[in-house]
Amino acid sequence: MVATVVADPAESCARKLERRERPVALAFGFAMFGTFILVPTLLQLPTVLGYGFGKSVSDSGLYLLPTVVAMVIAGVVAGVVIRKAGPKIPMVIGGVAVAVAFLIPALGHSEEWQIIVSGILTGLGIGMALAAISNAIVESVPTAQTGEAISANTVVRTVGSSIGTAVIAAIVSSNVTPQGAPTDDAFTIGFWVSAGVGALAIIAALAAPSLRARRREAAEAGVDDFDELEHSTK
Repeated sequence: MVATVVADPAESCARKLERRERPVALAFGFAMFGTFILVPTLLQLPTVLGYGFGKSVSDSGLYLLPTVVAMVIAGVVAGVVIRKAGPKIPMVIGGVAVAVAFLIPALGHSEEWQIIVSGILTGLGIGMALAAISNAIVESVPTAQTGEAISANTVVRTVGSSIGTAVIAAIVSSNVTPQGAPTDDAFTIGFWVSAGVGALAIIAALAAPSLRARRREAAEAGVDDFDELEHSTK
């Protein structure tokens, strides 16, 4: 005798809604490590190459500080926007910020201001998007499934980071001078690839449901703890 398992409609809806954020998390994981590989490497290359900045390891690390600060500030701002308009808008804004952040150095990265502005935009985009993705997942699943959904999202983002690291490292290592240093084209290609991933993040964010649609779909499937969630986040 074969037992028939009937899927819980609330759980099925929750998984469907939660999976819609996975492409966004994957793209931002890629973009995050694209920055952490390309920027320090470019900054530490000697100036005699014509495109390096000749910075020390410590100095190049300081150039990432604006990225981290912007990420923290953007997370706070995203919380305000999410409470008023839902998580979709911050996700879209984050995607646009990241795409522009990589577009700037892809077009030119010979000046320090280009690196700094790119880092700030990257931090703003990632901070906005990651805060929005987490909130979107919490909004989409019953309270009992929140931990599982957030963990799955973290795994997806980590996979994106691993892919980003591998792809950017492959680009840099396959475009080198006879002396073994990365060429200027390696950075240009890397920035363009990361900008393309940012564009994909925008598309994925636009495809995500609005707050109203998300709650309607979840409510139709029996997810009924939105009021508790709303009160807990105020």
